Amino acid sequence: MRLFCFHHSGGGASVYFPWTELLLPHIELIAIQLPGRENRFMEPLTNDLQAIICRLTEEFRSYADKPFLVFGHSLGALLSFEFIQSIYNAYSIFPIHMIVSAARAPHLPFRRKYLSKLGDEDLKEELMIYNGIDERILHNNELLDLFLPIIKNDFSISENYYSKNSKLFPFDILALSGAQDPTVTQEEITSWSKYTNGKFEKLSFAGGHFYIKDHQKNIIDLINKIAKNYSLKSDLATLKRTDRTWVG
Repeated sequence: MRLFCFHHSGGGASVYFPWTELLLPHIELIAIQLPGRENRFMEPLTNDLQAIICRLTEEFRSYADKPFLVFGHSLGALLSFEFIQSIYNAYSIFPIHMIVSAARAPHLPFRRKYLSKLGDEDLKEELMIYNGIDERILHNNELLDLFLPIIKNDFSISENYYSKNSKLFPFDILALSGAQDPTVTQEEITSWSKYTNGKFEKLSFAGGHFYIKDHQKNIIDLINKIAKNYSLKSDLATLKRTDRTWVG
């Protein structure tokens, strides 16, 4: 199976590369890379959410042959939500599980300060609150000149995001958060429960918005457990079908 991972504002696909060492061997990691960063640095940034999702949906055609899970942190959770809907509309396929992290539910309005419009110095002070921005970037003007346009672009997506979709998904949702995260409330995390007619679970870890840095193994253990349970159910279903063939 495959695991599609969506990064946070200002982040890139490389944040998930270390996960490959801890994931079960049969889970292929697909880390989504938005344009304008890392290996796509030469491409122009875009805050056109529809264009982003449309491109991902087209590319998914080559990955529609296996069951998959999705994981999204912060902005990545909202992107994964839109991705799932678009994939279903195009291919009639749903993931086996959705894992969202440190993000408000899609129907809730953005309630924090709009950072995408701030000047560089004010934005730098606000980024300190997130405690997830590399100190080497925050204190290096040359790196900041490269980084701030990226994070302003990404913040503008989440700041203007709102979904009226009220359809229930047929798969389970796991919502994760940092207990000391000042950017999202537990009520906003719990509201993801409105999007599934399956099982909803919520887990909180010690830490702030980027709690995942300190709890990487715990999160991957959860993903591996979900994958194992799915594989076991699939094996049992196959056995039952085979049994009926023998008996018939």
